[in-house]
Amino acid sequence: MPRKIALAFLALALLLSLSPPVLAGQTAHIHFVVVAPKPAQGMSPIEAMAGFRAGLLKLAGGYTEWGPTQGASKHTGGVYRQNNFSYLVAADRDLTKELVALIKKYSDAKKPFVLHWTGTASIPLGQ
Repeated sequence: MPRKIALAFLALALLLSLSPPVLAGQTAHIHFVVVAPKPAQGMSPIEAMAGFRAGLLKLAGGYTEWGPTQGASKHTGGVYRQNNFSYLVAADRDLTKELVALIKKYSDAKKPFVLHWTGTASIPLGQ
């Protein structure tokens, strides 16, 4: 009988060690942001990127810069390819409208691309 109890405890310990940690997480709004490399009219590339990054900090409190990325989209005339800069931005609310406005302010993008979804953050988000 003691052997069965010991095996049961070992099995329970194994299950607990394999389970993921329980996080006191909160809902996070995740945004994948694509920025065209050409700055808005009247700005230098350095000025535009510095302003955009400062805007992300003010708006969301932080960001992850993926750096140069490449993308393509299908159009009537064929495939349009473009080099971009991409960022991940997490926040405690949906920032899509504000991010689109920020991209338009610092980039020549006619139709800014922001992809939004929700997830769980392991740390509190907010400003």
